[in-house]
Amino acid sequence: MQSRRLKDKVCYNYCMSYINVYIEHNSLALNTTFTYACDQKVEVGCRVRVPFGAQDLIGFVESVDVLPKVKNIKSVLEVLDTKPLLNEELMTLAHTISQNYVCSVISVLKTMLPPALRPSSIEHKIVYEDWAVLNDETVALTPKQKEAFASIRDQLPMKASILRKKISLSRPLFEKGVLSLEKRVKESVVPMEEIEDSSFVLTEEQQAAIENIEKGKNTVYLLHGVTGSGKTEVFLQLAKKVLSEGKQVLFLVPEIGLTPMMIQRVKARFQTKIAIYHSSLNAQEKYEQYQLVKENKVSIVVGTRSSVFMPFSNLGLILMDEEHDSSYKQDSMPRYHTRDIVMERAKFHHCKVVLSSATPSLDSYARAYKGVYQLVTLTKRISLQMPKIHLVDMKTEQVENGLSFSLINAIQQALAKHQQVILLLNRRGYLPVVKCTQCEETFTCPDCGIALTYHKKEDLLMCHCCGRVFYFDHTCPKCHSHSFYRLGMGTEKLEENLQNMFPKAYIVRMDADSTRKKNAHAKLLKEFEEKGDILVGTQMVAKGLDYQRVSVVGILQADASLARIDYQSAETAYSMLEQASGRCGRGQIEGNVYIQTFEPDHYVMRSVIQHDYFSFFSKEMKYRHLGMYPPYVYLCTVIYQDKKEENALQTAQEAKAYLSDLKVLGPISISMRQQKARVRLVIKSKDKELLTQRVWQLVHHHMRLKTTVKQDINMYPFGLEE
Repeated sequence: MQSRRLKDKVCYNYCMSYINVYIEHNSLALNTTFTYACDQKVEVGCRVRVPFGAQDLIGFVESVDVLPKVKNIKSVLEVLDTKPLLNEELMTLAHTISQNYVCSVISVLKTMLPPALRPSSIEHKIVYEDWAVLNDETVALTPKQKEAFASIRDQLPMKASILRKKISLSRPLFEKGVLSLEKRVKESVVPMEEIEDSSFVLTEEQQAAIENIEKGKNTVYLLHGVTGSGKTEVFLQLAKKVLSEGKQVLFLVPEIGLTPMMIQRVKARFQTKIAIYHSSLNAQEKYEQYQLVKENKVSIVVGTRSSVFMPFSNLGLILMDEEHDSSYKQDSMPRYHTRDIVMERAKFHHCKVVLSSATPSLDSYARAYKGVYQLVTLTKRISLQMPKIHLVDMKTEQVENGLSFSLINAIQQALAKHQQVILLLNRRGYLPVVKCTQCEETFTCPDCGIALTYHKKEDLLMCHCCGRVFYFDHTCPKCHSHSFYRLGMGTEKLEENLQNMFPKAYIVRMDADSTRKKNAHAKLLKEFEEKGDILVGTQMVAKGLDYQRVSVVGILQADASLARIDYQSAETAYSMLEQASGRCGRGQIEGNVYIQTFEPDHYVMRSVIQHDYFSFFSKEMKYRHLGMYPPYVYLCTVIYQDKKEENALQTAQEAKAYLSDLKVLGPISISMRQQKARVRLVIKSKDKELLTQRVWQLVHHHMRLKTTVKQDINMYPFGLEE
């Protein structure tokens, strides 16, 4: 008996191995692996449940068969996966992102996976359903059972719920073993209307662009084409060639609003099932789309930022539309830029990348200018006519309800001809500021300290920074008056004004409020296409939309972006104005754009009116060089947050002293969050590796201080918070 026990113990020790695990917490203080004993088979890339302090947490296996460095090692409680969730490429990529963006590895791993598979104790259950499958058709059946079985034989496998509706004798077929039940992941249908592929004849420029990219030896190409020049058609032609070689293609778009149109174009062209991946899908839908790629059931993926992490096995081409867009930069840990991840994946798969935009980012165009990327240009529109730009000087123009008389007349003429109008106002809500006329009190967010926006439809106040919503009883909390200024205007008020001015017009509003519901983007765009007269919206209506009947575009408060104290303000303004201008005159109808501005002589406005990107690029690069901003240097912002501003300020000053070998701007106080003061440093360096190294050292230095002041790192920020 004793011999038997000894033998069992030896066998147990033989089966035991040690693994290194990243636990689910994102904190940089826990950005290391922890060793656990495991008596089950497990591979790198699998999830495990482990004890950590007084909690049971989910971890991600980073390595197996390691040598333990300490005694009294805890054991794994449960192995959750039999096969790795991430392959070697993605595991290596996670470490690269962690190093380059100064973030935890586990935060990257979570970002890479759909919610249902993330290493997190917050469980997103995968929904399964029963399917009837053929088990043994040689089993003896009664005549009626044979007849019932014959009626569904060729339709197997099928959902069990559908089978029961088709035949009343389904139960005996299961009991006798003719059929058996099989659990399958429930398929969530992502609705998208099928459209016919449009006929096309490639222009000489398009043909030349396609040949340059297909025959070129470069990895990265910047496709700079004016709005309406047919960049999407170039994408489709390039994709067709790669797909014919049996490889996969990734179509990236910056926002959900652009996804429906790209999906329609891709589906219409290739007539095949594609994977769709973006933030409006629920956990089950994301899991399903992820599995389609992992199981090689699709060769085409269309998606937003997060789709860059899809588990491709044979990626042949990456197409990044509107590459300049700020939506490609993640605004929470890990704060990666999609373009950087694209380059890493292209390097691994040895595939080409095409970045496309009518207004390329200065960073990308500078690389193309220097020959790092290959520049490919489309200088002419398919319709051969660019829209006419009218700069409306708001210092001299007559105005009614925020609209200049010039724009009002243009809208009237367009509606009379049954043409369509797009109006851009990059501010949602009804009133941007609610201020008492008696005591001048302004309603502000207690968490962020910024003005609350009034939303008339819901009759509430909302913070557009943190999203908090407040009840509004139309009473001033300070003097108890009921009189407020009606200054300023958001898209909701603009919609109301337009309906009063043009009562017969069918108006569609598209902003973050009207697109909250599932598939709202696609529904609103279809509504405007089929019966809309005027489309009112924020910057989401400024790009990607292609409607032949749009003859007028109006841009209100065009100077708003220029007023921001940010080194990227001019670039942001130019991009939005040029992109919005390109929404009209895309067919046979002449397009007219009315830009309402108080600064008609600003170089951004002059470049837009001439559709001259290079003029803007040259001018703006001079300012960037003088101020030593990207692309001449690399930036990092570090924000310190605490309940007491003096604590945050002191910690920031100490950090600046620690980084005395680098150029550091600040510290400066910026808007608070969660009722905590925030202080910002801006770090500059021409040496990217040095910047990364010193920021990591700053992180570890901050940990040693054991302070309650929170430190927040953003490598290569897309603009500066105010």
